[in-house]
Amino acid sequence: MFRRKVQEVLGHRLPSPRMTGTGMRLLLQYIALPILVILGLMDAVLFLFFKFALDRCYGVWCWF
Repeated sequence: MFRRKVQEVLGHRLPSPRMTGTGMRLLLQYIALPILVILGLMDAVLFLFFKFALDRCYGVWCWF
């Protein structure tokens, strides 16, 4: 259904596009890592706010 027609150049078949190791590293470096850092900082700020400003517990461990 979504298959591309096999490309040939001078009689040689070209491999289909695929994710390389460098592509995966760049994806993690520029997309996943910044998102994780931002979420971690947001969690730290909320934890400090709840702990010191509201003097309340914040998180799953408060249920136990």
